[in-house]
Formats: sequence, C-alpha cells, structure tokens
Amino acid sequence: MVARLLLSFALLIFPLTGATLHAAEVISLMVDAGFMAVDKPLRAIDFTLQDSQGNTHRLHDQQGKVVMLNFWATWCPPCIHEMPMMEQLLQSYAQQPFALWAVNMQESAQDVAQFMQQKPFHFPALVDAKGEIAAKYMVRGLPTTYLIDCQGKMRGYIVGMLQWTSKATATLVDTLLRDTACQPQTAAASQELPGNKAAQ
Repeated sequence: MVARLLLSFALLIFPLTGATLHAAEVISLMVDAGFMAVDKPLRAIDFTLQDSQGNTHRLHDQQGKVVMLNFWATWCPPCIHEMPMMEQLLQSYAQQPFALWAVNMQESAQDVAQFMQQKPFHFPALVDAKGEIAAKYMVRGLPTTYLIDCQGKMRGYIVGMLQWTSKATATLVDTLLRDTACQPQTAAASQELPGNKAAQ
C-alpha cells in the first residue's frame, strides 16, 4: 500500500518538476542571448498590419511558430546594422516553424517599400505608420525585439541590437522549437519566404 502511494506521488511530482526545469532553462538561455525574460508569459497582443508590398499579416496566424518581432525605423543606424544578421537567422531556419517580422515604426508605406527594394532581405517589413502597434507593445527605443513562442506567448524582449547570429541565440531558438506546439512547415511553404524578390 505504501509502495503504491509513493509511486502515485512520484508520477504526480516528476512532470511538474520537469516543466519547472524547462522553464528555468528557457529563462537562462534567454538571458545568455541578451533578452529580458517575462516572469509570467502571456499571450502576445494580436495585431494585423500590411507589409511594404501590400500583403496583410496577422500575428495570431503565426501560432505554431517561434516569432521574432523586431521594431525598427529607416533612420535608426543600429536597426539597419542588425538587419543582415536577421536575414542570416531567418535563412538558417527556413525549414523550421520560425518567423521574423520587422515592424517599421511611424514611417510611410512608400518610404518603407523604397528602403526594402534596395535590400536583399526576405523577412516582411510591416508598416505601423501611426505607431499604434508599437504603443501597444510599449516600445521605448529602437531597435526593440520581442520573442514569442509557438503557443503565442511572449517570452522576453531586448531593447537595442541583438546578436542574431550568435550561438546563444541559435541555442535559444532551437530550445523553443522543441515545444510540441511548434508545427513544422510544409516543403512548399518553406520555399516561399515572405518578401522573396527572387520568387517574384
């Protein structure tokens, strides 16, 4: 009887311990990558914006993917400096359920489109012309990047440049992609990256 009780207790406590260790692991990896971790991850605020090519994107449609949400502007040198690294990260996860959005803050669609036409980037540049989405996300400086997991929950953020190609960032993304909520892309979807000029 005692043995059965101990076994039942073990079955109850081990999953809880494993979940706690996993959460602690993610927080540690986020800190290593330069992010500020969110103590209690909540569902990221949904929004819909058009990109510089006129395509509509809704954040909650990305559930099942790890999402890097980067706020930027064409007049921000650190923003422009980190974009090639953003492109490298995107390409390295082209076959994975991973999305990278660059949300331009308070510039016209024409200015954003002109900028993106001159760059070999494949991530979508979304136009937040009035800064309404940036306000909802309480953006206080540029660049600012938010990290959203496959369950659509905000896990952390960083104000300033991110070392997008660092080993710490890759380890963090790899860990989040192990979540069972992550949905692998189909072969067809992975070949058609947003804003892919070569495919047009």
